[in-house]
Amino acid sequence: MRLPLSARGALVAAKIPLYRAFRRYGEPRLPPLAMSFVVTDRCNSLCKTCNIGRRFIDDPSVAEGELTLEDYTRVFSSLARPMWVTFSGGEPFMRADFPEIVARLAELVRPAVINVPTNATLVRGTTRGVEKILGRLGETRLVVNVSLDGVGEEHDRVRGFDGNFALAERTLAELRALGDPRLTLGVNTVLSRFNIEHADEIFDYVLGVVRPDSYVVELAQIRPEYHNQDDVIAPDPVLASRAIDSFLAKSEKHARRGVSRLVEAFRQKYYADVKRELRSPVGHECYSAFATCSVTAHGQVWSNTQRADPMGDLRDFDLDFRALWRSRQAEQARAKIRAERCHCETSNVAYSNTLMNPRALPEVLYHFVGSALP
Repeated sequence: MRLPLSARGALVAAKIPLYRAFRRYGEPRLPPLAMSFVVTDRCNSLCKTCNIGRRFIDDPSVAEGELTLEDYTRVFSSLARPMWVTFSGGEPFMRADFPEIVARLAELVRPAVINVPTNATLVRGTTRGVEKILGRLGETRLVVNVSLDGVGEEHDRVRGFDGNFALAERTLAELRALGDPRLTLGVNTVLSRFNIEHADEIFDYVLGVVRPDSYVVELAQIRPEYHNQDDVIAPDPVLASRAIDSFLAKSEKHARRGVSRLVEAFRQKYYADVKRELRSPVGHECYSAFATCSVTAHGQVWSNTQRADPMGDLRDFDLDFRALWRSRQAEQARAKIRAERCHCETSNVAYSNTLMNPRALPEVLYHFVGSALP
């Protein structure tokens, strides 16, 4: 029998002391609460903050040898039941079998939430793919996050794709027309040195015109998965801090149905942490490789997509995730994370870190209670 989301949340809360013990002592070795799968290195965008698309266009062979549909089926069969699973790329809908990959995870693993970010350039493929996923989703909630990093031609400039903005608008309209209550239609904006001066214009357009169910703003990040280690992409810290304040102020005026008050409280805590890190980088305890992890398109398992501590290759473990999770290499990655203060602010990982930190939860409660006040 499928537990309601509230009951599953209570079970997760009960496991927090066990995850803290896992991080400190190495036992009990619990399965991850959240996972991300980078399903392809193919991309049709040439974003100024990411080199995945440029790398693929220069050498399409980088996408050869990616995990197949049957490989994913075997991996999913070895998973426990994470609460949250993200599928990303590249552009995930460039894989013809991507909807089937997601559908099989939904059927075999039944997580509470599946999240899919997309550049929304493949209007028909994205809409039909989402329809197929919804047809086999069960009670899992599907979040589709459309990237919007500017308004009109500014978005096209930042994303390196003429006409992307118009295609994204069409995709948003067609996804909204599906009318499925299990579908949360979201928008994600990455603030970088290329668009930070247009931040308010972006916020006003998304909140006032698009009016998505969910809206997440992040700062541009250096990540191995983006192949951008040598690039200068971060926005000016002062401008970034002001933009976050502006976003939070504007968000208070636009309630969104797809985001619970509790999730919104965790996001408020995330933005507060981002601002603190901009002012004075002190780091935090990281639960990557304990409560979260990432799987690359070729089967490598990393702690997360920003730290990228290698935990092992699924193909070396006959595609058995449980065996890899308990391996010596996975333990070596965890030892490294235990010994360090982490400075990454990847949002999905940040939420797990907050959940596992008793000192952070009062701040989440503060935001939760504050959101209910008139």
